[in-house]
Amino acid sequence: MIIQLKASAGKSGLEKIVSHLAQDGVPRERLDIFSGDTYTLVGVKGDAGKLDLDKYQALDYVLTVHRISDPFKELSRQFHPDDTLIELRGGHCLGRDLSVIAGPCAIESREQLFRTAELVARAGANILRGGAFKPRTIHRSFQGLGEEGLKLLAEAREAVGLPVISEIMDARDIPLFVEYDIDIWQVGARNCLNYTFLDALSQVPNPKPVLLKRGDHVSLNELLGAALRLYEGNPQVILCERGDKTADRVHRNVLNLNNVSYLKHHYHLPVIVDPSHGTGVRELVGDLGLAGMAAGADGLMVEVHHQPEKALCDGAQSLNQEFAALVPLAADIHRMRNALSAAQAAKYGGLAAMAG
Repeated sequence: MIIQLKASAGKSGLEKIVSHLAQDGVPRERLDIFSGDTYTLVGVKGDAGKLDLDKYQALDYVLTVHRISDPFKELSRQFHPDDTLIELRGGHCLGRDLSVIAGPCAIESREQLFRTAELVARAGANILRGGAFKPRTIHRSFQGLGEEGLKLLAEAREAVGLPVISEIMDARDIPLFVEYDIDIWQVGARNCLNYTFLDALSQVPNPKPVLLKRGDHVSLNELLGAALRLYEGNPQVILCERGDKTADRVHRNVLNLNNVSYLKHHYHLPVIVDPSHGTGVRELVGDLGLAGMAAGADGLMVEVHHQPEKALCDGAQSLNQEFAALVPLAADIHRMRNALSAAQAAKYGGLAAMAG
């Protein structure tokens, strides 16, 4: 349920409505309050079916009251009109600033990671990615460096001054991600619907932002349900579109940009597009990255390796040639963002803040 107060209600009107709701069994922690220049919205999280709409509509400081049928209403723009903004170290704001996440699929060595970190920072990336835990389909293949990879990633962050993201695979590794102060915790496609794992992440004290990748053939409702599980304990949730498998063997996946546009229209969480996994083909990464930005994404995640032919995982989709491909791509998406920001603000209502 959403209650919109009249412009004249002021602070006293807000205090009254909060008190009324408390008397009806709705505590303050179940309320999401959004204040604009001329109005205030009070959203009731969870089940509001027992509340009497007519009672609240009759209050002289209330403008409108209506129920929301969307089961993920806390994530909807009806409930929260503006974009969710996520502040990272170094002043970068995901959801306001264009986010370019780049780095190796897997951290293989100190030399490889530091070389990559310096070059992607120079190319225009503003978040460094690196996988420490990489369980593969064939268990005898490279499985990642584990804790040593997280340690190297933390050191690379200090060297280049970029916040870092890495995939967490198991709730037992939460203490390690806390110890190395990983800035964004990635939930990969394989764990997208691992509800026990998501619940554990939602209960971490002083949580970090969580990037949730949509798994293969996971529906939008399933993705939003998973996001809501995280959001109730940690509102710093980022959605990531990375495509679906199809019968076509040319592409590893087919990137679903319908999802990007739909999510940005209807929901307030940041959306990232992953054209590396979304295609699996290096030559297509730049084109699909730009297409994702045109669909409304807040940024993109790309894989980079200085010698992809020798990469221990995902070399075929990694940008190469001493990262030369990343430099024009980063420049192009910045230009596209600037060109589209006014149109996106008109579409989505809250994206004007992206044009910084």
